[in-house]
Amino acid sequence: MERKVLNRYVIQFKGLKTGEHNFQFAVNDAFFKEFEKSLIPGGELTVDVDFFKHSTMLELKFKIHGTVDVPCDRCLEIFTIPTSFDGEVIVKISNSIPEEFSDDVWHIDSNEHEINLAQYIYESICLSIPIQRHHGMLGTSTDDCDQEMLRKLNRLSPEANQEEKGEANNDSRWDKLKDLLQN
Repeated sequence: MERKVLNRYVIQFKGLKTGEHNFQFAVNDAFFKEFEKSLIPGGELTVDVDFFKHSTMLELKFKIHGTVDVPCDRCLEIFTIPTSFDGEVIVKISNSIPEEFSDDVWHIDSNEHEINLAQYIYESICLSIPIQRHHGMLGTSTDDCDQEMLRKLNRLSPEANQEEKGEANNDSRWDKLKDLLQN
């Protein structure tokens, strides 16, 4: 099901002359809301596409830059980090589409007249953000982390529970194994 917001990221290439064309797209919160279970609740990004049309193929070079809103892995508060992505895609136009697929080589039927870039843009943005995201990275402040949440997490950590129970030092079953580390 095509959505109205995602239709903004379509390039109608049939009417374009052979050669280079440039497109720019804005990505905002409405874009991310169109993707079910999105990892990114919002952001403000610019997508520059250098589009090269040839007789039987298209070359697309992407430059994506801006900021995204992500949850902190430590305190779960939403915070903003900068991100950027550079990528290239080759689109082959032919009457026969192979069964093998590649991330950077797409195949479309010769009867097609447009290409929707929304999914590629979304996935590229998702891949551009770090796996671990927390306050204090990429120019953000550690002071913005929710201190009350951090205190609760520290109180519930396994180390805190072991210290409370006194199990960390009193388990004699491990004493012999500790002696092995001395050798």
